[in-house]
Amino acid sequence: MLVSILSLLVYKKMRSLMDGEVVASLEAMKDASGKLSRALISLKAEGLLDEEEEDMEMADPVGQLQDGAWDAEDARDAISTNVYRIIRNRKRLCPGKDFLRFNAFGHKIKGIAARIDSISQATQTLRFEWAGRLKIPCPRPLYLTGFVVSQDDVVGREDDVRKILDMHLAHDSDQFSVIPIVGMAGLGKTTLAQVIFNRYEAVQHFDLRIWVSVTVDFNYPRILEDIITSITHMNGDLGGLSTSILEPRAVGLLAGKRFLLVLDDVWPVNYFQWEPLEKVLRHGERGSRVLVTSRTVKASDIMGALDPYRLGFLANHDCWGLFRGIAFKGSNSKLSDRTMEDLENIGMKIVAKCGGLPLAVKAMAGLLRGNTDVNKWQKISNNDMMICKAEKQNLLPALRMSYHYLPSRIKQCFAYCSIFPKGHVFDKKELIKLWMAEGFIQYTQLESPEETGSQYFDELLMRSFFQASDVENDKYVMHDLIHELAQLVSSPYSLQVKNSEQLQRCSFSHKTHHVLLLVKDVDQPITQIVHKSKQLRTLVLFPSEHPKNIRNTQLDKIFQTLTHLRVLDLSSSTISVLPESIEKLELLCYLDLSKTEITRLPDSMCNLYNLQTLKLLECPSLSQLPKHFAKLINLRHLELDQSFWYTCTKLPPSMGNLTSLHNLHAFPIGCKKGYGIEELKHMNFLTGALHVSKLENAAVPNAAEAKLEEKEDLEKLILEWSSTDEDVAAGSHDEVMVLQHLWPHSNLQELRICRFRGTRFPLWMTDGVQLQNLSTLSLNDCTNCKILTLGLGRLPRLQKLCLKGMQELQELTAQCKEMPLEKLKIVNCSNLTKLLPSFPKLRKLKIKSCNSLKALPVTKSLMSLALADNLVLQDWNEVNSSFSELLELKVDCCPRLQALPQVFAPQKLEINQCELVREHTNRECFQNLQHLAVDQACEGAKLVGAIPCNSPLCSLVISNISNATSFPKWPYLPCLKALHIRHCRDLVSLCEEPLAFQGLTFLKLLSVQCCPKLMMLTHDGLPETLECFTISRCTSLESLGPKDVLKSLTSLSDLYIEDCPKLLCLPKEGVSPSLQHLVIQGCPLLAKRCRRSSKEGGPDWPKIMCIPDLEVESTDACLTPDLPMPKPSSAHWYSNLSCCRGYELMYAILHNLDNSWCDTQKVIEEAEVKEATPEWRWDNGTSSSSSSSSSSASTIAANKHFLICRFSCMRWHFLMSHDFI
Repeated sequence: MLVSILSLLVYKKMRSLMDGEVVASLEAMKDASGKLSRALISLKAEGLLDEEEEDMEMADPVGQLQDGAWDAEDARDAISTNVYRIIRNRKRLCPGKDFLRFNAFGHKIKGIAARIDSISQATQTLRFEWAGRLKIPCPRPLYLTGFVVSQDDVVGREDDVRKILDMHLAHDSDQFSVIPIVGMAGLGKTTLAQVIFNRYEAVQHFDLRIWVSVTVDFNYPRILEDIITSITHMNGDLGGLSTSILEPRAVGLLAGKRFLLVLDDVWPVNYFQWEPLEKVLRHGERGSRVLVTSRTVKASDIMGALDPYRLGFLANHDCWGLFRGIAFKGSNSKLSDRTMEDLENIGMKIVAKCGGLPLAVKAMAGLLRGNTDVNKWQKISNNDMMICKAEKQNLLPALRMSYHYLPSRIKQCFAYCSIFPKGHVFDKKELIKLWMAEGFIQYTQLESPEETGSQYFDELLMRSFFQASDVENDKYVMHDLIHELAQLVSSPYSLQVKNSEQLQRCSFSHKTHHVLLLVKDVDQPITQIVHKSKQLRTLVLFPSEHPKNIRNTQLDKIFQTLTHLRVLDLSSSTISVLPESIEKLELLCYLDLSKTEITRLPDSMCNLYNLQTLKLLECPSLSQLPKHFAKLINLRHLELDQSFWYTCTKLPPSMGNLTSLHNLHAFPIGCKKGYGIEELKHMNFLTGALHVSKLENAAVPNAAEAKLEEKEDLEKLILEWSSTDEDVAAGSHDEVMVLQHLWPHSNLQELRICRFRGTRFPLWMTDGVQLQNLSTLSLNDCTNCKILTLGLGRLPRLQKLCLKGMQELQELTAQCKEMPLEKLKIVNCSNLTKLLPSFPKLRKLKIKSCNSLKALPVTKSLMSLALADNLVLQDWNEVNSSFSELLELKVDCCPRLQALPQVFAPQKLEINQCELVREHTNRECFQNLQHLAVDQACEGAKLVGAIPCNSPLCSLVISNISNATSFPKWPYLPCLKALHIRHCRDLVSLCEEPLAFQGLTFLKLLSVQCCPKLMMLTHDGLPETLECFTISRCTSLESLGPKDVLKSLTSLSDLYIEDCPKLLCLPKEGVSPSLQHLVIQGCPLLAKRCRRSSKEGGPDWPKIMCIPDLEVESTDACLTPDLPMPKPSSAHWYSNLSCCRGYELMYAILHNLDNSWCDTQKVIEEAEVKEATPEWRWDNGTSSSSSSSSSSASTIAANKHFLICRFSCMRWHFLMSHDFI
């Protein structure tokens, strides 16, 4: 929020703009605001606003205080906003209108302050009682646990018992150690400790076993008393003795004894509370153990414990055993089989809702014990708020105590989580942004609200209110019963509307402050909210399967009426235009418009001065920000995806005003005022990545004003000049000076410089002093640099170096003899002749299109090596290097290389267009080989023939083998999963010998492509294990083989036949009954027989009519023009996996597969932008091509779905190739 109106600077500025009678109004408002602020500070300090009371006599005044506090905050923030707006516009205040406005504000503040004062006076007793309850410690906890345990209470924890016992019985050399068991309330930590305490192994191993129930108050004297009483078995009252008497007694009893001390239910302590007890315990014998049970890891951290043993949830079958043993005890013989079956089915559903929490299971089982009414069981099962049903059991007090002892400032943060549905996956950073918007976070100038909010969240996580998600990193979930607790403590202020039935029961009122709508039709609830809940602070249209339809008239009503909103989430709705009236939401701090069709943002939105978070993710129609966007001076988080930054060429002027902004992924520099690089000067909170482009527009004097060295949270920096050849000589000197001034903070991890035209790089790059944390350096198209000398000896964390398009680069040197790099990529550096001699730590090396480089550098631990289009490369430098750790070798079009390394055993080997590579390595090369791709140029046939039987080979690609009409019988290759045969121009048959494929016992995929003389696949059958079979561009193919060649393939699920114009028909016995996908394209004769052109269809139609996913296309073979075919000898073997029309896109995707999965996704997105998929099919039946100049959003989505389906069909290609990347 903006600073208070009480700020002296604001106040003086206001007075300078006012006439006399307005000053008097402001003075009165200032006095009232001061009283109001003091009242708020008092309430928050005492924690009364967060205190939950079950006593209705006390709860009502507390609720009134909360309502008054919210009204006070609204009034205060509204005044601050209006004051700022006046100062911003720099206009004089008129005696009439502004006098009335401030007079009204003053009266409103006085009224609120008087109301709070009245309620406060009426609740003095409440204050004293509440304060006393905190400050007067209870001498002993109300409920003490003992070490006696019933075996009926212990189910499914034997593994946990064994692991913890092993920790206790090991490492006897330790003086003593603390072993914590940590978990949320109700998991059974105490029960587990009781089992361990009473186990035979513990009884025999320890001389003394002591049980102390600690609970909330870590009372050192009482703990000493319990230790003494437990050892001496004397029940005398020791409460009057001082610690000076108790400590020697405890030390005397523990000295020389190996003890097991259980401290049960320990809450957060500080070191000064723990230290005295630790000193006493250290007098025990070596091997002594302290077992601590706690709801928070903070206690174990303070105690210097071993890593906490995090107790997990109980397995579902164990929960059922526990429930059944309690609920049905003594009732089984009295129930009929039908009733018993019904109760068990319902009971299993109830157990599932308990979410693996033993205490919840026991509570529900105890509630239903002795009750055999099926209807009652069903009613409880259908009730979402199970915690209410267990209120009289132990469950609710246990959970409520966890909430009760939360720090006051964090209680409201926890309660706020109740508006999200059960099972919601929380993103920590997003939740903190919501807390900030609601004003829950009390931070100081020493740290940011995000940092304080992170501490709040970590506190909740340590206390087991959240658990880490098993699905995603940095995501968290909340147990259903903890969520129900949040709903209880947040009522009646928070509401969650799940469906229309619940909507009828919802009671919207002036107390309703936070609402989340899960219903599809939001018209009715919004209407009720607008009329009944005008104090609403949070409105979330929760994303669902279908976009929520909301009209502009409804939006306008929301903006005009719900002026107290702090959080507004309209994501995944159908809105395309925001009404101008959004400026009425002057207190709005969080706005989410993600996944909408919004085309532009109204300029009036720039008056939302309090806005902190603006989310615009996945808004494909949005390409620019409003002109006056820079007025949002409190904006901290601007979330836009890459598609926006790709299409946006110009940002609004004066973006430098957003000094609190954390994320600005791109900043294109302009020539006009407000667009220059100096706008970055005060944006010191920028985090993540920053891409500064059009640096040719940056004047040398202004470059230093960017102050990049002050942006300590930036992790990645891209500095880019536009591609232009104009005035290169004149521009290069200026560019050197500009780059000299753009040195980043030493925390930077990744730096990329693009199209820099200088002949040398600035000192801050070459000496390395300013780049101590740099891990990745990329230099792209810096065409004028001839010698690159890097201070790599002073870059201790540099792992990856990428040089691309540096046409004039001749030499790469460093200020040390050895580079500590792990990855080096050099592409299209045609004049490069010399590399630094040695890279001892290099793990991955790629050199492409370096036509002057003759020798590789020295490497000792290389794992991946890719060489492509290096015309004069001839020396492996194997004398000085070692390739013993090399796992992957790709060599493509390196005509001067004459042999492979002598000593290496790769897992992946690809050799193409290397005519002189004729000396193949020894058979040891095959001992680890899993993928092999070869062609005729390197005598690949000999290399394939050298493959020994029982080789671990999983994938084999054979291409461009000439003078071979058929292959010999395949050796026994039990691990081979994929076989690709392509561009073998003389091949007539795959094999003439009988049982040719008998040795391929595990083959899953067979692909035959571009074999123009191939007439028949085989005289025998194909491997029965085949799951995917593709054949394409075999123009002479007339038959697939014997009559049962496809019928016998009992595992075949995918069959693709493309561009085989002479293929007459399918085999006589048809296709495999397991076939799920069949594509026939560019095969006119076959398609005619398979087409359903009449009621009966073609002769082969009955053979394929039951296939779920069927596509038959008779068009002559042709390729999509904008997606080129791969070169016949391409080293990327997976670029030719597909074989049906529309798969040209797949070529592009798989061709880029080794650049990473992210690049694959990028190809998909580019294809969507081009919308170049008019002939794709995704329905069942024959295709009917339809071309159009543009595609609708639904067509693009369908095409994407089609692509995903095809990816799944080609899963063996992807999985296998991905394993080696």
